[in-house]
Amino acid sequence: MKRLAVFQTILTVLSVLSWSIAIYALIIFGEARPDKAVGYFRSKGVEVRLHWDPDLTIQLEYLIWACAAISLVNLLVNFYAKTTTRIGFWVNIPLLFVVSLAAGLYIRYVV
Repeated sequence: MKRLAVFQTILTVLSVLSWSIAIYALIIFGEARPDKAVGYFRSKGVEVRLHWDPDLTIQLEYLIWACAAISLVNLLVNFYAKTTTRIGFWVNIPLLFVVSLAAGLYIRYVV
């Protein structure tokens, strides 16, 4: 395989892996966050969780940091590939890195 094809394969695999982890983290986020305490539900006596689920929040934090780490490696490979070959810069890689970094910092220091 040529070097360009190897770089494209590595970038594709890392990108798909990091986006898959990000989607799984969104699923976990839906289960970990507090329920909306709508007045209708509370007046009917429905159980509403007002705090983050501790176990799922820790799992969510680890998933987000894993996604950020894979995205950072992918960003470094993309930068190296851009400087050594004719491959273009992939926009989804820095976008996912910035979003996962911001989400990780939010989960770590706010929640």
